[in-house]
Amino acid sequence: MAAARWGQGSQLGRGSGLGGLRDGPSPDALRRPFFIAAVAVFAVVVLAEIGLSILLGGTAAEPVSPDQADKLGVPIDVFLKTQRASAAPPGAGIGFLAFLDGLLLFTVVMLGLSLIMDLRVYGRVQGIVTLIVTFLWVVGAFFTALLALAKLFLMFGLFVAAPFGTIAYLALWGSFPTSQAAAILALLLLLKIVFAVLLVLSQPKFLKVTGLVVLLLVSVLLQLILGLIHGFLPGPLVSIGDQFWALITVVVALVWALIMLIGSVPAIINALRVSGSAGD
Repeated sequence: MAAARWGQGSQLGRGSGLGGLRDGPSPDALRRPFFIAAVAVFAVVVLAEIGLSILLGGTAAEPVSPDQADKLGVPIDVFLKTQRASAAPPGAGIGFLAFLDGLLLFTVVMLGLSLIMDLRVYGRVQGIVTLIVTFLWVVGAFFTALLALAKLFLMFGLFVAAPFGTIAYLALWGSFPTSQAAAILALLLLLKIVFAVLLVLSQPKFLKVTGLVVLLLVSVLLQLILGLIHGFLPGPLVSIGDQFWALITVVVALVWALIMLIGSVPAIINALRVSGSAGD
């Protein structure tokens, strides 16, 4: 009976770009308290990436007044135009991790729903839910990537436009709270380790869900590289490096969401076929 239930629930694997769910955990063998705790911990991760990145962004660059900019040698018109062109402060790298981790959280939540919903109903709604969510994710990630690219060009263009552009860049993005960012990244890494441990404790066969494991490893790898960028780049270049890696992160999330979007189509077709057969 458990095998039959999981066979129906395995549509999630094809609809989410997560192969190998036929070899995944049996719902009847799942330790639900650990699974619920894992979902809660990773929800905290995503919320922390969004919320703490906003807090980080608010203090990423030291506020510079027009008088201070003038003392630095920045023409007031250049300073004001630059402020209007990019009001958002640096620190996008941490926040953009939420694009990828949000997809992981969605996948884990869908796995959880397969345990509490009637699997016939779940099989019919899972594909369309995945289609809608991933379509919105692709659209959001695409436009965010364009904005991130535009900001990166602005930052790099100012930096190389010596002398006034470089001075303006230093006034706006020359400082970056690397120690604060390192503390946030360390906290996120710890939470992800706790999430992985809880997930394995809930059912060791989750390690056989290849797509889930790969997505988590990619998330951790992107985060570790972001930490290296913050730690090893020269101070004035950290903001550019952070923005560049934020762009890479959102592009990776865009590709993954696109794979999930394409993978949801067969699940919808199968659900329609099943519904048609039941109607006959």
